[in-house]
Amino acid sequence: MRPTVAIIYLAYNTSAFLERVFLSVEKLDYPKEALHLIVVDNASSDGSADWIRANVVPKSEKQLPRVTFFPSARNEGFAGGNNLGIDRALLEGAEYAYLLNGDARLDPAAITEAVAMAETDRKIGAVQSLVRLWQDEDVLNATGGSVHFLGFGFARDNGRRASAEDVARLDGKDVAYASGAAVLYRLPVLREVGLLENFYFMYHDDLELGWRIRLAGYRNVLATRSIAFHHYEFKRSIKKLYWMERARLLVFLSHLRPATLIILLPYLVALEIALLAFAAKGGWLKDKLSVYRDLLRPTTWKHIYEKRRFSKLIRKVSDKEIVRLWTGKIEHQEASNPVVDWIANPALSILWFFLKRLI
Repeated sequence: MRPTVAIIYLAYNTSAFLERVFLSVEKLDYPKEALHLIVVDNASSDGSADWIRANVVPKSEKQLPRVTFFPSARNEGFAGGNNLGIDRALLEGAEYAYLLNGDARLDPAAITEAVAMAETDRKIGAVQSLVRLWQDEDVLNATGGSVHFLGFGFARDNGRRASAEDVARLDGKDVAYASGAAVLYRLPVLREVGLLENFYFMYHDDLELGWRIRLAGYRNVLATRSIAFHHYEFKRSIKKLYWMERARLLVFLSHLRPATLIILLPYLVALEIALLAFAAKGGWLKDKLSVYRDLLRPTTWKHIYEKRRFSKLIRKVSDKEIVRLWTGKIEHQEASNPVVDWIANPALSILWFFLKRLI
């Protein structure tokens, strides 16, 4: 009997993708009796929930695996919506949970190959599928998540054109964290380290969970033969920048040891000064200042205090091991420009070369 896998599909105004997404689930080569499709709708306003009720639920245990549908009355965010599904998977005793983004579809072997990778090592807590662009399958969207030493998280190799042979060398290699767009989690590990962080609502929640997985001595790895196709389009918005900046600071304050924070503090402060100037020029200074105001709230400090206590409780590795997979380069295609590529990245990479030896 194959290990049981709960596929958790989070819909939020994704009506344009639903038909092809669920067709890809129908075509999976993993035994249907070992799958449970848990669909969560995050209070969509585009008719997604009605479409799922009419076209997905009736196929339960027929063309599709067993289906459970949770139409949420409100938008719980990426973390909250997925946690509804993970909680159900844990309750039913599934061995794995596979998170599938609302605008992502699966290759027929995606689950089979992800599980096969996870089964090679009990210390693997998360398996990142190789994520390619839905719009152009020759282009990568993610080969795992990268963490910059100044706190930024981004999809590694996003926008790079690559063949199967190009990425084969990465198969089974460790990544800093797995992108929540297409990832298999070992559920006994999540019982130990916790689920996605609801306090974040969106952005960096997958990074923070990947950090906890590594902190507890487990691995996040890439399975290049497990493939998903993500309809990714970078959309810059002020609200997105607010959530990303908030989460970036929360993660560091929650998990880095004081000595590591002290080493990084001068550079984090310099970054904040630069970001304030950038925010003023870009018209989102008010939102950047809102991040600081949010960080000063008693509820935020209570959250950080509780996270640091839990971090200490599950910690089995040093910060030196955590930062081993970090980078000094910003390698996200939307951030690419001559200043970043030829000045900032080389300078920050040299700086990080020396800083990480102090941690």
